[in-house]
Amino acid sequence: MRTGATLREAAPVFCSMETIEVRFADLRRAAEQVTAFVEKQLGCEAEYGLRTGVEEDMGSAGLDTEQLLCEFSEQFRVDVSKFDFTGFISPEGFQDGGTPLWIILGLFFLAVYVIAWTTKFLIGAIYWPFNPKAATSFINEPIGNPFHSTPAPPRKSQHDILTIGDFVASAAAGYFVKRERVRFVFI
Repeated sequence: MRTGATLREAAPVFCSMETIEVRFADLRRAAEQVTAFVEKQLGCEAEYGLRTGVEEDMGSAGLDTEQLLCEFSEQFRVDVSKFDFTGFISPEGFQDGGTPLWIILGLFFLAVYVIAWTTKFLIGAIYWPFNPKAATSFINEPIGNPFHSTPAPPRKSQHDILTIGDFVASAAAGYFVKRERVRFVFI
């Protein structure tokens, strides 16, 4: 895909941007071929065009994404050896960052919470005939949330998402690059 494409450094705008000179026909052909390749490999359609996330929108994760990158680099002759993919590829099988240990602990705390709430309700119900106002207050008092101090897993920002546009930009550049860091100049 690098027919007629050359690389030169551009003046920094907000982050280090690279300028790639490429013919429009070559870039369009790369976009069509890369999109067809990714859709064929993952077995689903790219709904959002070049902004389609490989993991988020197409359901790939872990080893599937790594295999896709390897096959992409071979077919389109893209060097991926110098790009750090840390944070771009989800762990295998758990796209939201969960692990079986956290799932088991979560279920354990959920069971404890249900038992505590049930016990509190039964004590309140037994105490109701003697002092309804105090029993109602006791039942309505919050138990506490064991998950309150556990922060939610961070969502991936747009810069941590591998998109089809990243694959197209990489095919034009000859090495893996994020689309947001590239400016195309048509020759």
